[in-house]
Amino acid sequence: MQGIKALSKIEKEILQKIKEGFTSGEIAMERGCSVRTVEKHRSNMIDKLGIKSTQNALLLWINKNPKYFNT
Repeated sequence: MQGIKALSKIEKEILQKIKEGFTSGEIAMERGCSVRTVEKHRSNMIDKLGIKSTQNALLLWINKNPKYFNT
């Protein structure tokens, strides 16, 4: 079974940043990596969370699963 537990620590951190409204470029700058790296993490999260790939797939998942965030 895939899901939130399948995400790595970095993926969870990126997911939190996405929830906060950060773009891939902003996340990359903050993490000191390339935008392509962040986009790869996003793609991996979409697969691990079992959601259909759409432009806003991760945001849709976040909105449907608020229990995973402290805020």
